[in-house]
Amino acid sequence: MLMVKKVIKDIRVVEIMSRDVVTIAPEATLKDAHEIFRKYDYNALPVVSGGRVVGIMTKLDLLRAFSFGTKFRRSNFWVMRTAVVSVSPNDKLQTVVDHMVEFSLRSIPVIENDRVVGMVSREDIMSHLSLED
Repeated sequence: MLMVKKVIKDIRVVEIMSRDVVTIAPEATLKDAHEIFRKYDYNALPVVSGGRVVGIMTKLDLLRAFSFGTKFRRSNFWVMRTAVVSVSPNDKLQTVVDHMVEFSLRSIPVIENDRVVGMVSREDIMSHLSLED
């Protein structure tokens, strides 16, 4: 049996995060969220009020709203998650991978001083993984 060595390059979140983060306000409608998801094809949108992160909304959260019969007029406040799993710019990439696996996340906001400064997606991480024989 061939053994494969798994390596995650020793880099920090700040080196791979996307910096142009699209956010949404808590008072935005589900229709607004739907339009943003379609336009940018992101999996998660940080919910920001007064410059600070107050929650996160994923495509799955939006789908859940429909399973409960929610109408598009409703605010995304009703379907966003207020418990946000996040990382800081100086965290190691391994921390992101661990959080993604533990919480089944596709992307994680990068937060510094309660403000979103970036996002890291599974796609961002894939190019920094290495499998060696």
